[in-house]
Amino acid sequence: MAGSPAQDVKKPMAIKLIALLSIVRWYNILLTVFAQYLSAYVLLRDADHSLWLLFTDLKLHAIVLASVFSIAAGFIINNFYDFEKDLINRPEATLFNKWISKQSTLNFYILFNAISILVAFSASWKIGVFFLAFITALWVYSHKLQRTPFIKELAASVLSIACFFAVLLHYSRFYPYIFIYGAFYTSLVYSRELVKQFINYTGDLALGIQSLPVSLGPEKARAFSEFVMVLSLLGGLGILLHDGLILRNYYILFTILMVLVIILLMQQSRYRSVNTIYKILLIGGIVNILWM
Repeated sequence: MAGSPAQDVKKPMAIKLIALLSIVRWYNILLTVFAQYLSAYVLLRDADHSLWLLFTDLKLHAIVLASVFSIAAGFIINNFYDFEKDLINRPEATLFNKWISKQSTLNFYILFNAISILVAFSASWKIGVFFLAFITALWVYSHKLQRTPFIKELAASVLSIACFFAVLLHYSRFYPYIFIYGAFYTSLVYSRELVKQFINYTGDLALGIQSLPVSLGPEKARAFSEFVMVLSLLGGLGILLHDGLILRNYYILFTILMVLVIILLMQQSRYRSVNTIYKILLIGGIVNILWM
């Protein structure tokens, strides 16, 4: 039986909403929100503040909300510039996203950035300036760096953890270990960004995008990626040798062992398996914040 006119109208709108959520990678945003509140919890705990402050701190909530909209806007503009490449590498998801027109995509991009900046400045001028710089950096990455091998992966890695520093800026807590751990975590993100280039190799090659495998060739690019992974492994070993096997470093020990497995998988060109392992490690790295 045919649906009613009301149902026919609602269905496209529902699909458009799902398409928008797909474009902004809602699961990545949710993970960032979780990480920010977890970081705030640890900072408050270590400073002997009441944890009730976690719920009543309006500036913290403003930072998280500004992060949600700025990251969503970043994914939107990235999707806008990457549409042709994604049409080859991720055809099902990209065709699904065609439910939203390019004009609507740009309108959402402007709206989300405007909301982010307004909310950020409501927290403080320092937070407002931080997010203004963050939004600008996201645009530069999508518009200028996306076709620059080496640099684009590094920029993506730094930008992916940048919102955590807004929380540190708010509480003015800058512990040396946070930056050491942050550098180690960034090396994992960077390694995963390199691996994603192999997964997207077909689309990059077809469109002439100079990704690492396209510009160097798959073999040399894989050797470089494995070199970065070894550096990440050595960085983790350095932390273990300096701090010992304390509770917060069990994650690092586990990660070192997994990086050895990853290098073996890289040699077998099992890039999707490697990408999955990195996803698990990165989520584990966020949960590990609890033991800092």
